Amino acid sequence: MLLLSDIISDEELGAAPFVIRRRHYTLSSGEAILSSTEEIQTSGAVHPAADTDLTLVPEEYRSETLRTFYAPVPFSLGVRKDPASFIAPDQILYGGKTFLVIAVRDWSAFGFSKAIAVEKSDV
Repeated sequence: MLLLSDIISDEELGAAPFVIRRRHYTLSSGEAILSSTEEIQTSGAVHPAADTDLTLVPEEYRSETLRTFYAPVPFSLGVRKDPASFIAPDQILYGGKTFLVIAVRDWSAFGFSKAIAVEKSDV
C-alpha cells in the first residue's frame, strides 16, 4: 500500500531537507521580545505554489514568490499562548532563503501537513 506520507519524502518527487523555525515571544510594555527559538529539522516535498494554492493566501501575497511545503511535522500560523506571550508564524529555511508561512492545511490524519509560504528578504 502506497502512503501519501511516503510520497512527500521521495527525492524524485521533490523532497528536500529544510528547517522550520518557530519563534516564541513575550510582551513587555507593549513590545514583543524574542524569548526562544525552536528549529525543527525535517524534510519533505517542496514545490512552487500551484494556481489552486493562490485561493488560500491573502491577495497581497499572490504576486510574491510562493512555495508549497509538505512535511511529516505540523506547520504553525502562530498562536497567542496567553495575554503576555505568543508564537509567531513559522519561518521555513530552504535553499538559502527564508519563507514565512501564510497558509496551513493539517492533513495529519494522512501523515503530513502542508504550508504555503512566501519568500521574505527582510527577515
